[in-house]
Amino acid sequence: MESTGVWFLGVIAVASLVQAAFLVALAVGGLKLFRRIDELQARLDREFKPALDQITRITRNVAEVSDLATLQARRIDLFVGDTVDRLEDVTASVQSLLVRPLGPLADLAALLRGLRKGFEVYRQLGGHEAARGRGIPRRSHLEDDEHLFI
Repeated sequence: MESTGVWFLGVIAVASLVQAAFLVALAVGGLKLFRRIDELQARLDREFKPALDQITRITRNVAEVSDLATLQARRIDLFVGDTVDRLEDVTASVQSLLVRPLGPLADLAALLRGLRKGFEVYRQLGGHEAARGRGIPRRSHLEDDEHLFI
């Protein structure tokens, strides 16, 4: 039985050595992997960090330009609104100064246009001659085409 126990102890010792060798190989592989990852990170920092810095700077500049454009647009809006208000004030002033005094003249001009149109119609219908019975009232070109109107 002693030989069987020694044999099992030998198997356990060999298994422990294999396990130790496996752990050492795993540690060496992990160390190599750590070095490769560290090199990759250093390389990415060298290559991409300037690009990321430049992108950050560009986005900061774009944000600043956007803020300035927004501010200018607000200023333009205020300027245009103020200008429109002033134009409305000037228009109201001009209307109050010119249109009110010219109102009776406009009424007189409308009366004169109405009288002129009345005389034209009176002449087209024959005027005094038709009223006295001397002649046949003349027909206008509108009356000639009246039967064509649908």
